[in-house]
Amino acid sequence: MRARRERASARWAAVAHEKPELGRALDLQQRLIGRQLDLLGALGPSIASMPTVPEVRVLHALADGFPVLRGGIGPLPVDLLRPVMVDLARDVAEISGYAAATRVGEAIAGAQVDAAALLAHVYQRDQEAVRHMALEQHLVVDLLWLVGDLVTAPVVYLEQIAALREGSPDSPVREAIERWEQGYCPACGSWPALAEFFYGERLLRCAFCAATWRSAGEHCIYCGTTDAQYRTVVPDRAKPGRRLELCRSCGGFLKTLDVELVTPFPLVAIEDLGSSDLDQAALHHGFKRLPLPTLGV
Repeated sequence: MRARRERASARWAAVAHEKPELGRALDLQQRLIGRQLDLLGALGPSIASMPTVPEVRVLHALADGFPVLRGGIGPLPVDLLRPVMVDLARDVAEISGYAAATRVGEAIAGAQVDAAALLAHVYQRDQEAVRHMALEQHLVVDLLWLVGDLVTAPVVYLEQIAALREGSPDSPVREAIERWEQGYCPACGSWPALAEFFYGERLLRCAFCAATWRSAGEHCIYCGTTDAQYRTVVPDRAKPGRRLELCRSCGGFLKTLDVELVTPFPLVAIEDLGSSDLDQAALHHGFKRLPLPTLGV
């Protein structure tokens, strides 16, 4: 945990120096990721004591192209996560000035929003269900999703490490991950925030749980396009280690960053923010981040 905090501090300082215009966004991110790291430490013992998804079930899910943590949800520590959601909403309101964030925190604290249901919907990546909850209480959907997402992510991160047998290189699950051909995360089903190019390998990094998987071949991770509709470009020739993968077929884009070390959870968000100029370049040319994939249970 200390190494993650030190690495985060160093990256924030570097990004602030390179992009001073991101000052407020960095202030907010430091607060939010700080709470995630605190939560990660608090959750470790309880998640470690939970039963791991059986290996045979993981193998069947991966063979079917289905994320292993979808369709079944373990116990979520709602009593621990609820006050953190309230604190996160307060952080957003304090730093950004969004009064709507205050209302989200009040709705969760006052039980107008069912915290257990919100966490379950976010865990299953069900944006439509969260949208319905927000509309019922006249809340901003993106803010309600954000606080649920931030506190659920450490849970899913710890669960995916166990489910995908990251500490067991000889497990057949690790072999199955090498054969995973989907663009979405094999653990939770989210799209990657970005790809990290590390020692000749293109590693996709989940935007939610920071799971890591490879995608062989040159193709769009969203729709599989391989023809002239898909291409990789270098927006700034002075920085060839920062690239954009663009697909005219589905309109999606993916950032690829050369790295010296694979980024640990939850610091992928720092690299995502630090490369926001690539997002702006893609958006300027009509590309977009695609909504979460809809997967049947």
